[in-house]
Amino acid sequence: MGESNENRFNKAAILIAEDSATQAEKLSHYLSTRGHGVTVARNGKEALAAALESKPAMIITDVVMPEMDGYSLCRQIKASPTLRDVPVVLLTSLSRPQDIVKGLECGADSFIRKPYEERYLLSRVDYILTNRELRRTERLQVGVQLQFGGQAHFITAEKQQILDLLISTYEGSIQINEELKLKQRELQQANGALEARVAERTVELARANQQLKTELEERKRAEEEVERLNEDLERRVVERTAQLAAANEELGAFSYSISHDLQAPLRHISGFTHTLMEDYSSQLEPEAKRQLTRIQEGAGKMARMINDILNLSRLDRHEMVLSMTSLDSVVENAVIDLKSESAGREIEWRIGSLPSFDCDPGLMQQVFANLLSNAVKYTRRRERAVIEIGQMTVNDQVAIYVRDNGAGFDSKYAAKLFGAFQRLHSADEFEGTGVGLATVQRVIRKHGGRIWAEAEAGKGATFYFTLSVATQAISETGNPQSSKVDDVTPQSRGASTSG
Repeated sequence: MGESNENRFNKAAILIAEDSATQAEKLSHYLSTRGHGVTVARNGKEALAAALESKPAMIITDVVMPEMDGYSLCRQIKASPTLRDVPVVLLTSLSRPQDIVKGLECGADSFIRKPYEERYLLSRVDYILTNRELRRTERLQVGVQLQFGGQAHFITAEKQQILDLLISTYEGSIQINEELKLKQRELQQANGALEARVAERTVELARANQQLKTELEERKRAEEEVERLNEDLERRVVERTAQLAAANEELGAFSYSISHDLQAPLRHISGFTHTLMEDYSSQLEPEAKRQLTRIQEGAGKMARMINDILNLSRLDRHEMVLSMTSLDSVVENAVIDLKSESAGREIEWRIGSLPSFDCDPGLMQQVFANLLSNAVKYTRRRERAVIEIGQMTVNDQVAIYVRDNGAGFDSKYAAKLFGAFQRLHSADEFEGTGVGLATVQRVIRKHGGRIWAEAEAGKGATFYFTLSVATQAISETGNPQSSKVDDVTPQSRGASTSG
């Protein structure tokens, strides 16, 4: 019983001519899984030698190869008496009509278009192997001369070869057409998706653009409102500043006028009481003399208060003249001016090294005069008074302090200290008008700084003040005073004197 066709071509020896190792491996895998025996040659020359050595049932060859291409290999196979009946299949892209003409001219039996699918490749191989016997029985050759592409091509091929080539070419064309249709559908789908996305994105952009337009309009309205409010605020500030300036000027003028007008009557009162005491002393009773003395003391106190009011009103109108001023020299002058007040007392002066400031030296002289005068006054009842002047760092800013061990005060009343005519001690305890610290506060504020006090009743008081950053303190070496500590750190020379 003879072997079936299926068994015969399922065990066929197939020679592959392919210079690409990847493509050769792919072909070998497809054919081996079908049961075929596969031999691989790297070019047409090796394939021809292998075919002459062992005749294959079919040759599948790439067209473009080194040393000998697929057309030349096919031509050599068809010219060989022993190999001419071996079907040759060309692997080609069929991208040009010339490929078909060259295939016919060299006697190729079929085309397989690259890239190929496994199913199509195996179907073509099965077809050619099945019809191999038909080629052996039909040896009628047809000689045809063709003019194509400006060249003459003489075709000598069997009818079956021509038919197979035409079928394979047609199948390749159908496959290409199907691929084109698939690509066209994919392109249409992609185009539809793209158009939908573009439409969606257009809506999103339109919405975003409208939102942006709305936000810009709202921002513009907000900016216009802010600008209007700023203009209104600036106008109100200018008006209020003018009103305050006018009020201060009127208040200063009023204070000056009242103070000036009160001085003449006070001088008369003081003068008349002095005359009575001098000219009629022998005629006056002791009680009358005591009353006259109280009148003189009251007139003197009133005169001092009037002078303080005049000085305070002048301070508001004073134009500051800034210059780099050493506070060491300011304190030294203030201490010298207090020699008469501290005469006969034991006072230890602890004067630390002080910085220089860009300030009004005359006003700063007044600050230290008032603070040190208060320190001398409120330590009067101490057997040994201690007055300390130094600098420290408070929140990264240089602060000057004046400390004493005098009478002190209850710290809950510290806010009242800097108001005009505010006193925490009676006139019987310590004399004064209550204007000195108010004057100090105004001077410090004119310099953009602040002043505060800490104290305890019976244990002394400490007054601190700072000046504006614009008047940044400069040390003796010319570098700004600075410190990274957050707490209060005294810096002192440790010098002391007694008066």
